[in-house]
Order: sequence, then C-alpha cells, then structure tokens
Amino acid sequence: MGAIVTEIDISTEAYSTIQSVFEEADVIYFTGGNSFFLMDQLRKTGTDALLKKELANGKLMIGESAGAIICAPSIQYIEQMDEKPEDYSQEDDAGLDLIDFYVLPHYLTAPFKKVTEKIMTEFSDLNLCPINNRQGIVIDGEGSKVICKD
Repeated sequence: MGAIVTEIDISTEAYSTIQSVFEEADVIYFTGGNSFFLMDQLRKTGTDALLKKELANGKLMIGESAGAIICAPSIQYIEQMDEKPEDYSQEDDAGLDLIDFYVLPHYLTAPFKKVTEKIMTEFSDLNLCPINNRQGIVIDGEGSKVICKD
C-alpha cells in the first residue's frame, strides 16, 4: 500500500528518536498490551505531551486496545482487565484525556467476556463505549461513531 512503517518502543528509545519519528510520521499508531504500562511509559518519557502536540498539528492517531484505552480521561476502569505493573510509577490513573468517553475493547470476546461484562456493570456511571474485536471507533471533528468490519 506504499506505507513506510517505523516501529519504535517508547520505553527504550531516546526522546529525541521518538520526537523525530513522530514528526516524520503521518499516522501515529499505538498497539495493545497493558494500558497501565503504556500510560506509565508515555508519561515517564514525555511522549504524552509530544503526542498531544503532534495531534494538535493535525496528525492522525490510531490506538488498538490499550492504545485506545489511554485516550480516555482515566484508565482506572480497566484495572480488572489490565493488572497494574508492580513498577507502575504514576500517582494517579489519568489517561491522555483526548476523548470524553471510555473505550472498552474486546467486549464479550474470549478470553475477556466475563471481565468486560463486569466492567460494564461496575462502571455504569462512566460513558463506556464497548467494542468487540471486529469493531472500531472513528473520531473526527463531528464526533465519534462505531464501525464494524463485515
């Protein structure tokens, strides 16, 4: 498709490398994994502020699973699915606060069926947006919508 992909690990790369890669990229993509580990590394390295700067400059971001969860105002709701690492260094569970809702990926899909049901019940006061593994959320200047792969 002509895409040039540069893969980096923000937990091990120098800030200057991350900055250079972000500046050159048209799209910044975060994969899944542990949401607390990802948020911890974003904040420790200053990549959280760098990402927000790039988004303000018109860059596109794609977040998969943990990469979507971190966009919420807080990631505390996902602790039943993603265990907090022992070396988690943050004093709070703040997310990037890029969106005003809370993505709940893997909804009702194995092996997350029971835990996603539990999160939906226990955090019913949050604006949760559950999506299964065939769905995504598109956010643009007009709002957000869930899309589904046929």
